[in-house]
Amino acid sequence: MSRRALVLMVAATVALVAAVVLAVDWSEPAVHDPARALLLGPRESFVAAQGPNPPVFGVIELVLFLCAGLSFVISGTLAWRARPDVQAGALIAMAGLLWLAGGIRRSSDPALFTAGVLLTNLYLPVLIHMVLGFPSGRLRRRWERWFVGGAWLLATVGVACEWLFFDPRLAESTYPSTSVNLLLIRDIPALAEVIQIGAGAIALVMGATLLGVIGYRWRTGSPAFRAGFMPLAVACLLSAALTIWILVAAAEFPDSQQGWLHSLRDLRYPTTALLPIAVVWGLVRYRLAKAAISDAMVEIGNAPVEESFVGALRRALHDPTLVLWTYEPELGVYVDEDGTTRTLPHGSGPRAATVLERDGVPLGALVYDETLRSQPELLAAVRGAAGLALEHARLQQELRAQLVEVRRSRERIVTAGDTQRRRLERDLHDGAQQRLVAAELLLRRAQRAPDGERLRALLSDGATELATALIELRELARGVYPPVLADRGIAAALNSLAERAPLPVEIHDGLRTRPPPGIELAAYFIAAEAVANSCKYAGAGLIAIELHCDSDALSLEIADDGVGGAVIAPGGGLSGLSDRTAALGGTLTVDSPVGGGTRLTAVLPFTPEATS
Repeated sequence: MSRRALVLMVAATVALVAAVVLAVDWSEPAVHDPARALLLGPRESFVAAQGPNPPVFGVIELVLFLCAGLSFVISGTLAWRARPDVQAGALIAMAGLLWLAGGIRRSSDPALFTAGVLLTNLYLPVLIHMVLGFPSGRLRRRWERWFVGGAWLLATVGVACEWLFFDPRLAESTYPSTSVNLLLIRDIPALAEVIQIGAGAIALVMGATLLGVIGYRWRTGSPAFRAGFMPLAVACLLSAALTIWILVAAAEFPDSQQGWLHSLRDLRYPTTALLPIAVVWGLVRYRLAKAAISDAMVEIGNAPVEESFVGALRRALHDPTLVLWTYEPELGVYVDEDGTTRTLPHGSGPRAATVLERDGVPLGALVYDETLRSQPELLAAVRGAAGLALEHARLQQELRAQLVEVRRSRERIVTAGDTQRRRLERDLHDGAQQRLVAAELLLRRAQRAPDGERLRALLSDGATELATALIELRELARGVYPPVLADRGIAAALNSLAERAPLPVEIHDGLRTRPPPGIELAAYFIAAEAVANSCKYAGAGLIAIELHCDSDALSLEIADDGVGGAVIAPGGGLSGLSDRTAALGGTLTVDSPVGGGTRLTAVLPFTPEATS
């Protein structure tokens, strides 16, 4: 609802209230005039006037009438502003304006009196439209349009025909009427009675039909529909029941025992005012539902999404059929809590669905009763809460998967460490240790040598064993931590590695600054393991290593022209490299098409953990 429309609504309401107040004739004959009774036809008004307590118009009735009309206008305007895409608010506000306009019937001016007579029941078709079109206010079936059209015909042509042959000034009454009927053609009481009874009978049938429709929709409606429809249905039932009661009582015209109709007529004001109150309740219910959704957010993380959170949403929306499906990107389908594949509802069926997305990627779908479509803001709140719940569940699942992978990675790292320690122990035992033992034995034999020539020979052999042990120890130490790495950096260490490799290895140094020591050591071992794998399994003829370094990461790329087909498998060499990289917060990718060689790329960020 635009600001201009709001200003026009306020201006129209103020003008109508002022017109009604100024039009009321407070003279003694006018306040007792049956023909000027508000909201009643000629027959009902004069039946009430025949009783022992004929109605007298007063300030209290005027206030009740204006308050009822204002409640329509205010409630309708609030609903219109809250949901401009729904017709219900505009219909209620329009009904309120028509209700107020009918108040000029209390005027003694013939033109105003006649106009008020014609406006008496024009608010009813608008209310019937709103009830049949609940919750959106749009009529979706042909019979509904015909029914509302019939209501408009009865409220205009039917009301006009009731006054064509009825002169209120000639009708019998305790207080004679002074109203001038400009619709009068000729006073024919018998014909006027037939027309009035016929119009009343049609109104009676339409009212009973409307009650039947309300009862049927209540019985067959979903819980979500009933929750929203209940206040409006109760108000309509009371108002329609009272109208039918008055019409049935008026059929006994004239009957002096029907004076209590005056009391029934006064009840029409509060019962009719219940209709806009029902709309206000709908707004309050919407606010309460939003608060309940906020409370449902507390359930996120306390239990699986399908349990506590969905249950809280069902209670907030009064829709026990609401479900939350998750999206399986690998299969491109939605599944329910049991893992069964589901298809989203489409069209105008009893169920509706809202797809929940994150960055354009589906996370899941919320499936609910279609009556909730009339509350887009409430659905937006539900959609946001459900999307957050699914995102929370997804993050929890990813975290659990990462924890499992971390445990497996730690197991692999421990296993690799044990294997490395056993290899070092074996190399020391079978290599340098044996050389040192042999040198010791030679030196002890030299101590017992009988002559100088034998002594020199034993010392020479011992020196040879010691030199060989020293070489093996250096090679072993170089595999643990190459001295050149600490002295000259990663590029020099890789050049040293290339010199010892059985295959040609090209080093492309793109470093402008030297990375932290921890990053250099990790990069060296990754490159050494990758070169070893290429030499053993790839059948390569050439290996190329490229180094790049920016402000926050070292990029290491090792490529060969071998057979390809390498994958990261548990227990494999690449799995160990992946674990080493992940431990430093980095990433390791392998591109190894069959027959196309292998390209391994490791990115090691300069995080505090990596540089320590």
